[in-house]
Amino acid sequence: MKAIHKEFDEKNPETLLRREINPKASVPTDTKEPVIDFRSSDETVDRYSEIVVASGWQLANYQKNPVVQDAHNYYSVIDTIGKSIVTEVRGNHLFQRVLFAIDANPTAKIAYQLYKGGFLSAVSVGFIPKKWENGSREAGYVRKYLEQELLEVSAVGIPANPNALKLAFEEGAIEKSDLREFATLLKTLCNDDAGSRSNAGAPGTGANGARSKQIHKTFADIKALLR
Repeated sequence: MKAIHKEFDEKNPETLLRREINPKASVPTDTKEPVIDFRSSDETVDRYSEIVVASGWQLANYQKNPVVQDAHNYYSVIDTIGKSIVTEVRGNHLFQRVLFAIDANPTAKIAYQLYKGGFLSAVSVGFIPKKWENGSREAGYVRKYLEQELLEVSAVGIPANPNALKLAFEEGAIEKSDLREFATLLKTLCNDDAGSRSNAGAPGTGANGARSKQIHKTFADIKALLR
C-alpha cells in the first residue's frame, strides 16, 4: 500500500488520497441480491476545496480486483465486506453497485443492513492524482483533479458509528441474532489481540493500535445493546 496523505503535495503526487465526495447510497429495485448503489464521487467541491472531475477516472486497475473494504482496513479477511460488480462513470459522477458478502462475513451483513436502512450513506474513494490544475479564490476551489486512478473503495462508519448501530437495532433494521454473531467475531478478535499483546509486551501503537482500540470499543458497544 502506498503512503497515504490527506493533503495533496505537488512535490510528491504519487501518494494515495482518500476522499468522501458527496456520497449517496440507494437500494436498487431491479435485483434481490444484497447490493447497494453508490454515487461514490461527483464533481462537488469537497471539504478540501477540491474538485474531482468524473471523466478523469481511470478504473482499469481497480476493476481487476474490485473489493470493498471496511474503513480502509486491510488487517484481515473480515475487513473485505464485498465487491463492486459495477464501477463506471455516469455523467458527472462515479457510480458503483456493491455486492455485500452477507453470507460469509458478519461485518458485511451489518454493513448492508445499515446502508439499506438509511443509517449510513458514505463511501470513501482512494486514488492517485495523475493530472490536475490549481484553482483560486475566484474560481471557488483550490485544486481540480483532471485525471486520477482509482485504487480502493471503502465503506465508512462500519461499525465506527455506534449511534447508527443503535438506531438500526432499535428500529428493527438489525436483528439481535446478527448482533450476537457479530459480537462473537469481535470477541475472537479481541482475544487474539490480547494474546498477541501479551506475547509482545506493551500494547500496540499507531495504525494497529488504533484498529485494536476500535475493535474493543465496538465490542463494548454491541454488548451494551444486547443487555
